[in-house]
Amino acid sequence: MTISGTPTKTYCNCLAQDRGLDPVGHGGHFDDCLVLEAPLPWKNDMYQTAGTLPQALIDLLALWLQDYHAGKGYPHLPLLIAPDKSYSRDGYRRVMLFTRPSGAFARFDKVEYLVPLDEVNALVWALYQDRDALSRFEGFRVPNADDIRDLLVCTHGTVDAACSKFGYPLYRHLRADYATETLRVWRVSHFGGHVFAPTLMDMPTGHYWAYVGREQAAPIIRREGEVAALRGHYRGWAGVSAGFQQAAECALWQRHGWRWLDLPRYAVSTHESEHAAVVRITHVDGAEQHTEVRIEVSESISTPHSTNDASTYPYPQYRVV
Repeated sequence: MTISGTPTKTYCNCLAQDRGLDPVGHGGHFDDCLVLEAPLPWKNDMYQTAGTLPQALIDLLALWLQDYHAGKGYPHLPLLIAPDKSYSRDGYRRVMLFTRPSGAFARFDKVEYLVPLDEVNALVWALYQDRDALSRFEGFRVPNADDIRDLLVCTHGTVDAACSKFGYPLYRHLRADYATETLRVWRVSHFGGHVFAPTLMDMPTGHYWAYVGREQAAPIIRREGEVAALRGHYRGWAGVSAGFQQAAECALWQRHGWRWLDLPRYAVSTHESEHAAVVRITHVDGAEQHTEVRIEVSESISTPHSTNDASTYPYPQYRVV
């Protein structure tokens, strides 16, 4: 699947590609990611009224928003996945929590539960606000969850039509041709960046990909082939901050190849300004190694941020100096 031959119409992702928008540096960044199985449809008001979402998550969203306005940041990423007849169980809901390890890392820590419907609310609250209560959910934990890879493909058309128009065919292709016992493919709610549709997250490693078609699917999933061919499809790694750090991390992936994605690493920015930064990336390959990369904003490309809104947003474009 490619989108280059599709009439641009007003789809924001087609306009972005026409204007040469480079996705690197525009991935997500989080300390924890809560993934909750919830039935479709996912309407725009689902984050305000309990129903699709449990009341506990509605309450957590309100608390997180208060923290954000108080200057404490917003390090959480709540996502919904659509039930799947091969993965799901009647009367139960799957709940996954990915958390950032301390220090250098290559994968987010993962815990997964399959709980009865009437326990979802209590579990979600316990994961964040009542950790002492988690012990009673031990019997619902999914064994060997760390061995499962989850591909999350955004198909959330009520947020932006581009995600359903282009994301759903990609989901169907990946689900039919690549899913295995250790690789699950899910429809996921909006996680930002519909301008890069079809877009997906690869968990638990936390990599964001853009403009993914059939020709990109195999090398991304199998981690094979020349990484240079995928340079224009890499949004960034959630383990480092968006912008300069993600652009620097991408540059080292291009240098080291696919093995880079499995190396524990972290990044620190120095001498950062609005237009440039020196990023020091430490990675562990037998011993700690340090690389400094200078990144500059080469230009900004203004393009519509949404299919439903003609107003444009300036996207910084990053380059290695």
